[in-house]
Amino acid sequence: MISVIAAGVVAAAGVVAGASGARDVAAYVPMAGVLLLAAAVLAGTGLGLSSRRGPRSGRATLHVLSWWWVLAGVVIVVVSMWSATAVLLFLADGAPDATRRAELRLDAVKTGLTVGAGAAGLVALLLGVRRQWLGERAQAYQEFDADEKRVTELYTKATDQLGHDKAAVRLAGLYALERVAQSNPEHRQTVVDVICAYLRMPPVLTSPAPEQPGKGADHLVNPEEEIRVFVDPQELQVRTTAQRILRNHLRWSRSERLPPLLFWPDIDLELSGAWLVKFDLSDCRMRAAGFGGATFEGFARFDRATFEGRTVFSGAVFTGRASWGEANYKACFAEALFTQDAMFRETVLALRADFRGAVFTEMALFSRTHFKERAVFRAAAFTKEAVFDGAAFMGETGFRQALFTSGVSFRGTSFASHPEFHEARVRPASGVRRSWPDGWREAAPSDDSDFLELAQEGPLTGGPPEEETARRQEAV
Repeated sequence: MISVIAAGVVAAAGVVAGASGARDVAAYVPMAGVLLLAAAVLAGTGLGLSSRRGPRSGRATLHVLSWWWVLAGVVIVVVSMWSATAVLLFLADGAPDATRRAELRLDAVKTGLTVGAGAAGLVALLLGVRRQWLGERAQAYQEFDADEKRVTELYTKATDQLGHDKAAVRLAGLYALERVAQSNPEHRQTVVDVICAYLRMPPVLTSPAPEQPGKGADHLVNPEEEIRVFVDPQELQVRTTAQRILRNHLRWSRSERLPPLLFWPDIDLELSGAWLVKFDLSDCRMRAAGFGGATFEGFARFDRATFEGRTVFSGAVFTGRASWGEANYKACFAEALFTQDAMFRETVLALRADFRGAVFTEMALFSRTHFKERAVFRAAAFTKEAVFDGAAFMGETGFRQALFTSGVSFRGTSFASHPEFHEARVRPASGVRRSWPDGWREAAPSDDSDFLELAQEGPLTGGPPEEETARRQEAV
């Protein structure tokens, strides 16, 4: 509004200057013309600002050609034509005779008009370039929409196939999703989420397990055949295929400097509560993963796996062997159940390692494992050998209320702070070798319990004060 008022004032000044014969700014550049041109610029500015302040809806506005550019084009044409004509008329006045001067003045006017036409042509060329750019952008948007429509159709059809009764159709849906993700990196996480959702669904079961002669119905032929006994073989094939797709596109061996062509970076796995069969993530790299409450049937392998974010195994059940050799990640195994050997040999746990309430029914192997931060084994149960030879605990370490019923070895283990074994229990056993960290020994129970206790051999030198030790005991 202010610009419009100012434009009116300047225009009035220009009219007055023209009527009063005000002095020209320069040769053939009258004051009235300059003021009127300035008034036009101010008026255009005001109109442009007022149009931008109009009401806006929540939808994206269409960016049409702004009046600012129109005004700029008109000003360029007028100023260029006016300037060229004024300069040439000024030069024409220097001619020696009137006839020659008249010819030069006529040529000056023609040349000025030609310059103005050239400027107008330049503006028109810019508008043509803009029109071509808009057309190409519209074509790109159409192609993008067509690609998105095609991908959406393929994705929708593939997800529908995953719910089909026939296993062959479900397999086709998995491979279709894999193709969509491989060709469209922006949809990879969505495809992985769909595959993980399928693995989280309960498996299709068969008839009850057969009985061995003379055995009860609860006794299976052998643990290795338990999967084949209870789960439909075709369903098992579909699930192993889904797991294999994840493994193939998350694998990047440490021996390879560059990622493979099939590698999918920055992928999160959400497999909480999933039912996984012989799950293998060896040499795989991913951003984060959740396996809380998952059931791992058969041999679960995480050797040399790398998880950039925190990995959760809370409440997971491992019915077979589990191996984390040379893996590097941040994990939580609170209340996890390992029914076979749990091998964490040479594993690097980057953040807090949480094994609270974990149960190891077979060997727990933590040889040369690096715990970079706090390690918590509170109330963990080791029913077979617990081996921590050469392990490095870089933060606070707590085995408070832990249970050891077989061999234990802490030979060569290093601790950045004094480990806590208060209220830990040890089952007496003959012929079982145990080696505890320095400063701890087995002692008779303080009550009528059948378990031994772990007691400190004496004051720990170089350790934290008693208040700090008490605080850590409560925290661990």
